[in-house]
Amino acid sequence: MLGALAWAILTGDWHVFFLVTTGQRRDYAEPVSVLLALVAAALRGWLVWTVLVRPPFQGPPWMRVLRVLLYLSAVLSVVAPAVPVVGHAALLVSLPVLAMTPLVFRQVPLAVRVAVAVAGVVALVLAAVLEMPGLAVVGPLAVVLLQVFCGWSPVTRWLGLAALLHLGAVSVVPNQFTTFDPDPWWLLPLNAFVVVQALWLAHTAADLSRDRTAAPLVFRMGAVLLASVVAGTLVVAAVRPPVETLVVNELTSGEEDPPEFTPGCEPWTTGRQEYVSTPPQDREKAYLCLAGQHDDRPAAALLAEGRAFCAADTLYGGTVERLVYLCPEKAGVADPGLLLGRAVVDAIHAACRDPWPRVRSRGRFPTVPYLLEKPGEGYQVVTNRLRGEPPGWLDEEQIPVGPGVQGVCVTYKMLTQPPPLRAGGWRSVVEVPLRSHGTIRLRGMHPSFMDSIGEDGQRMRVYTRDLAVEGLRAEQHLIVTFPGRSTQRIVHR
Repeated sequence: MLGALAWAILTGDWHVFFLVTTGQRRDYAEPVSVLLALVAAALRGWLVWTVLVRPPFQGPPWMRVLRVLLYLSAVLSVVAPAVPVVGHAALLVSLPVLAMTPLVFRQVPLAVRVAVAVAGVVALVLAAVLEMPGLAVVGPLAVVLLQVFCGWSPVTRWLGLAALLHLGAVSVVPNQFTTFDPDPWWLLPLNAFVVVQALWLAHTAADLSRDRTAAPLVFRMGAVLLASVVAGTLVVAAVRPPVETLVVNELTSGEEDPPEFTPGCEPWTTGRQEYVSTPPQDREKAYLCLAGQHDDRPAAALLAEGRAFCAADTLYGGTVERLVYLCPEKAGVADPGLLLGRAVVDAIHAACRDPWPRVRSRGRFPTVPYLLEKPGEGYQVVTNRLRGEPPGWLDEEQIPVGPGVQGVCVTYKMLTQPPPLRAGGWRSVVEVPLRSHGTIRLRGMHPSFMDSIGEDGQRMRVYTRDLAVEGLRAEQHLIVTFPGRSTQRIVHR
């Protein structure tokens, strides 16, 4: 670690230093980030010392096995963020640790210990299968509370509460979160202080055969409060899917770096005035203002280039935000949100809700608003071909919308068996056959999506109704797929 720090100071190349201390590469350094990395490095040294000075070969055989597994789990938890393959090994080691650790608390009734062990293992397995990392906190949270109330050493208790704080913070950060900042500030402390969890595991191993001392009442109450906050955070993180943040970014992205000051262009370069609020006579000027921010060519050359772009077959992301002022119809196909404005895009996001929130789906697709590439023309549900067949789409089903509809709030659920009809409140419910081999996609929307689906014979039920969105004609669609070999098309209502 000291060698990496010396190398960074001498050469100005910091990525090795941060990789060694936090498991994250950073090509530059700030005083706060260096201080955090040094603290994390000191904690790692403490971890190594704890593992080395407490030999695991003490006590009954089952306790020795548990101590070895706890130390191994501590080491793997530190290495896993930097080496993703190690994460699978850490998961396998965590299963026996969660099953055995609660049994150590002999002051607690056996039924409670067994219940905690079973709940921890089941939650960890479900977290891996359902890809909901927050569930994995159930076991550690219960063990920390048992350590507090059963009088484990103060160091272990404090480390356990610090580990809960870290786990709660990690659960807030979505596992599919997408940001346009390649080095978000919150990522460094989260990566750096994963060592706190490892220290708690190591001290838990060291404390297996120590005498117990009761924790003060205030400390115990504080531990319960902290555990409640962490549990509540997990619930909030579970009901707000992370992919939704990604979609919002895609619909509202495209903003460039803060523009340079250009006299007369303030409404568009500084005020970010949108196409919808720009009078027709000012649209050419708006294009020239945006295109000329970092380009010194004459206005005639910029205008000629813009019209050439508009004449091309496809408009590309970096230019669409300004080309909308020259060719709105074409830019609207590439990004319909530009013609609607941020206020309308925000309104459809606010109105878009899961109509069946209690029905769990096997897929990973949340409820998401979409903008139609061509208003009123609907979109298509397509599935891929079976193995061994030529590439392309195996099946395609047209999903119609009402005249002039521009946006659709889509909920997709993949179920293992046909659900009840529950047609009340829906304008139309149609069920059709659908062949597939594992993936499903929407076409004719911005942005599109791809998710999992059952293989071979499937049935798809599409629910449709109007959705109230200020400034936009919109509909709510619920798409449900489930196994079924019938080829009959059924119009339920």
